[in-house]
Amino acid sequence: MNISWFNKDEKLGVATIYATNITMNKVISDIIEDSYGVLLGIDKEEKKIILKPISINKYNEGTIDKNMFFKLSGGKTYSRVSSTDFINEISSLFSMNFSSSAKKYTCAWDKDEKVVIINLTEEVK
Repeated sequence: MNISWFNKDEKLGVATIYATNITMNKVISDIIEDSYGVLLGIDKEEKKIILKPISINKYNEGTIDKNMFFKLSGGKTYSRVSSTDFINEISSLFSMNFSSSAKKYTCAWDKDEKVVIINLTEEVK
């Protein structure tokens, strides 16, 4: 018998990209729950979006460029970062269209780099 036991803690991190924002599910939200905002980055070669969480204390130090900082919003089951300009940049760089419908992608927490990585090559259907 080859049994694979279900583990309720092993859930898939999912980011939904809309025309105006990126919304992350509870799996990722729980990890970044103490964050005030994020820095947004793009790995053009790997087709990945990188979100670096920033605490309110780090933000208040004044060392974060305000033009690179994006405040998080959300609720108990999701986190959202809004930037139409950033989504337009992603759309342009990778020839993707988020204006007609949202798309879902896998995402994960990188423990070493302490960033969320959204993989644009792994769409969730």
